[in-house]
Amino acid sequence: MTLLKYLSVALLLLAVAIAIRLVNFDASSIGQQRTLRFEHLDDSLAGTLILPPGKVSPTVVLLVHGDGAQDRWSEGGYLPLVNFLVSQGFAVFSWDKPGVGESRGNWLAQTMADRADEAAAMLINLRREPELKNSQAGFLGFSQAGWVVPSASEQARADFAVLVGPAINWKEQGTYYLRQRLLLEGASMQAIAAASAQDTADFDRQFTPFSTSRPCAARCTREDFERRNALADAKTAISTMSTPVMILMGSDDRNVDPHQTLTAWQTTLPQHTPRCLRLVMGATHGLLRSRWFD
Repeated sequence: MTLLKYLSVALLLLAVAIAIRLVNFDASSIGQQRTLRFEHLDDSLAGTLILPPGKVSPTVVLLVHGDGAQDRWSEGGYLPLVNFLVSQGFAVFSWDKPGVGESRGNWLAQTMADRADEAAAMLINLRREPELKNSQAGFLGFSQAGWVVPSASEQARADFAVLVGPAINWKEQGTYYLRQRLLLEGASMQAIAAASAQDTADFDRQFTPFSTSRPCAARCTREDFERRNALADAKTAISTMSTPVMILMGSDDRNVDPHQTLTAWQTTLPQHTPRCLRLVMGATHGLLRSRWFD
């Protein structure tokens, strides 16, 4: 075989491999889909329900976003996971945040309690869908969903909750992120300790119960969102949680302290609550391989 033929075969195999990978990011090819619209408070929310073909009363997984203006599939980032879940017989539902995609409202006006109420309402509404009336239903949330899913699970009596990279305390998460950034920049331990202490002092001065309770002066901004959620802490909701829960933390998470989170869940969950708490070695905040995606 000539060199040209070898190259042609290699390029063909590469093209096939890429095409197979790209299918995982194609929402139109996944299961049986329909758009659902729900009203929650002053918001009109739109999302997509995907049903596995031929499955009766499938378990349904509701995706709960992390931070930011995220649409239902997180700009396509969720689709490989969604594709896999549907292939295993799960139904999946996800919705655009208020003011994103086809949803009306303003996600920056939400507190974590608002987000929890919204997620609980979505699960309750989904259980009214004809195909899901006899289904188990629960949440799969990411990062900031750590302040959302514990409360939402109890409100909606979810059958399960899975969280990837969930934070516990807003202030402590911010300080951890600062330390990780300074470490990557090569700062000394003395400089990191000083910067962390200053960050904590600035936070306590800026975010008091009074300042965080003030409503937005006009349309809520990112600054308002951070101010109104600055005292968020998941431990109270975790302490009353009876929903079976799985917590997955990447060992190389630079956004959230994985050991603090796992310890908090282990010590705060009621003893009778079924749990699976796992540290995933060599993984990032989103459970990607840190060797490639750190």
